[in-house]
Order: sequence, then structure tokens, then C-alpha cells
Amino acid sequence: MNAGHRSITAANDQTLCDLIERASNRLIVLTPAVNKAVAAVLCDKWKQLGRDRVSVILDLDPEVFRLGYGEFDGLKLLEATAAELGTMIQRQPGIRIGLIVSDLKTMVYSPTPALIEAGPACAETPNAVIIDNTPPEIARELGHGDDGIKSQVVGLDKATAADVQKVEIELKQNPPQKFDIARTVRVFNANFEFVEFEMTGTHIGRKTIPIPAELMGLAKDDQTKRRLKANFRIVDERDALSGNRLHRAKAWLVKTYLATLPGYGNVVLRSVKPEFEEKVEQLRRCIELFKRSVMKKLAQAMDRNRETLVGALLPSILSSPPARWRKHYGANPDRETLQRLLENEIIQTSGTPERLVGEMKLKVVFKGVTYESLSDKKFMEIARKALPGLPELHTEYDAAKAKDNQKTLFNE
Repeated sequence: MNAGHRSITAANDQTLCDLIERASNRLIVLTPAVNKAVAAVLCDKWKQLGRDRVSVILDLDPEVFRLGYGEFDGLKLLEATAAELGTMIQRQPGIRIGLIVSDLKTMVYSPTPALIEAGPACAETPNAVIIDNTPPEIARELGHGDDGIKSQVVGLDKATAADVQKVEIELKQNPPQKFDIARTVRVFNANFEFVEFEMTGTHIGRKTIPIPAELMGLAKDDQTKRRLKANFRIVDERDALSGNRLHRAKAWLVKTYLATLPGYGNVVLRSVKPEFEEKVEQLRRCIELFKRSVMKKLAQAMDRNRETLVGALLPSILSSPPARWRKHYGANPDRETLQRLLENEIIQTSGTPERLVGEMKLKVVFKGVTYESLSDKKFMEIARKALPGLPELHTEYDAAKAKDNQKTLFNE
């Protein structure tokens, strides 16, 4: 059966041109964009039928051309013809269907994005339906019903020369790639991803104040001072302010959703990644709540523990003040001066509640698995052992490869 006589058929450049050329009274074309070959036939028919018997409705988004729904040269041809005839292209943002009304024959089709595929070559791979009349509802919404443009709902905007020029400028700045479907490359889709999952600044119970040996009166010479050191916890590790609950929650997420590949890192199955991300956001909200709730209590705990530390260190300071403080207390320092200097040094070392709370962060970074890794026998062996429930670690398929039209010293 001839493709031209089929109702369910293929819409490609040739069949579109044939349908356009058959128009003798009325022609309506609604589509994201057209190739230069189709535009040339459409322009000839437009001039033949006259400006008022042809309507061209397009989407002037530059992304349309990057996706391969048409060619910008085709748009330029149509815009020049419209200007010559004293009319304009109609504009409808977001069009992703094709519609051609040629006299009474109507074709509805799925435009082919050349970036993805080459499109149908024959009627045995259909993407269009042809009917021998134009439903009144369609004619009315295109502005060709009994009420004319009063009932039109698509193509209400006009595409000016400035609009076309704007598209040209954007495409020069970010041009579409040229794809050759005859050339294919092997691509892959891994069923898992690497993930960096870190929580920092929440273990307040492990934060300490470093105490120089000279403040404890334990050393007199510089070598001993460098070797002796002590630390004092800002808050008790068993305190509710310690952040242990947050770390238990993080540990549960790691145990539940992540698998460890020794020597490589943690991975997450793509099938459970959305659920993992949802739980991560819950943990992130918990961290924010923890920040707000502990601020006042943390300030009180830090003040209380600093007082305890000052009380423990003051006797040593009174008997042997650090030499580096001499410029602050003179020859005969009193107790109040030494205590104040000690308090200031501990405060500067321990920081503020605001700084400690500001350090609380949750970092989650997903990284794709490289093809080199999937080709590595050692990596695959470790991955299969770590992910025993996964039937396939990845899938492979053919996809179109972009033409490399860049000139080099070797292909000029």
C-alpha cells in the first residue's frame, strides 16, 4: 500500500512536502519548527496561494532548534517570505505537536527531535494520522472557522523580525549540535551511583579547648611546653547538646541505604536514591531544628564549663603566671587581673555558640560511575560482592553521536 493512501503513516520531510504541495485553496502549518527543505516548499506555496490563504504557526524558542525539531535557516526563509507578502509568522510557545491542513486533508503528527532520533523513513514506522477532512473544532481554534480569528486560541502572537534575530543571536552563543544517526556510540546506564555523605560540626560533645602546658603550671622550658598538652571538653559528651542523636540518625541512613565498596567509597542504588534523598532532607531539617534549639542551652553550658576550667587552672596561674602575659599585669599582678586574663584566653580558644552552631553542615554529593570503572574486573568483582541483590550492575545501548565538525591541524 502506498504511504500516501494510508491514514496511519509516517511524517517526514518528504511526506510533509508532498502534503504541502497538494494544497490548492488553504494551507495551515502548526509545528515547533521545520527543516530548510520543508520551508522552501512552504514558501513557494505561500507565494502561490497568497498571504491570506496560508497560516504558519511556529515556536520561536531557540531550544526547539537545539533539540533538532527544525533548522534556523528554515525559520529565516519563512520570515523573509512573510515579510515579502506583507504578513507575519504566527507564534505559539511550547508547541510539541505537528498539524498540517492542506485544503480538506488534515495530518496530525509527532515532530521528530533530530537530537534523539532520525525519524520515520516509511509508513511501517508511523508517527502521523491523516484524515480526509478538518474537524470543525480544530478549524475554529486555528482561526479558520465561521467566526474567523474571534475563536482562535493558538498562534495569537506575531513573530517579528526582531524576534527571529533574537533567536539567531542565542543560537550563535549556544549553537545546536549536529547529529548523525548513522554514527552511533555505545553508552551505558549504571544502576548505582557513588555518594559522599558527610555531617560535620554536630559532634559538639567531642569539641575541646586546648590547654597550653604553661597554664597548668606543668612546664617551665619551651621544649617541654611543646610536648605537653591537654584538652577540655566544651560540653559533656553525654549531654543532650552533644549531637549524638543526629549521628545515630546518619549512621542508620548509611546502614539502611548505602553499600560500601572497599577502596572506592559508598554507593547507593538508583532505585532507592529518591527515598534516600527524602530521608536526607529529613535529617537536614533535624539539624536546623537542633541548631535553633541548642543555641541558648549551649551558651549556658559553655559558660558553666569555662567557669569550672578557670577555677581548676587559676591556682597554677597565681603561683606561676605565663611570661607572655607580663605586658598586661606588670611587676605585681593581682588575682583579679590574672583571672580576667585566663578567662579571656579560654573564651578566645573555645569560641562562641554562634560559631559552633554555624559549623553544623550536611553534605551529600552524588557521582556517576565511569565506564572505565565498569570495565575494571577488580571493581566489578567488589561491586557484585557489595551489591548481591542487583541482577545487573549496568545496561548498555547505542545512541547517536554528535558530529565533530571542529577543524584541527589534522583534519583541515
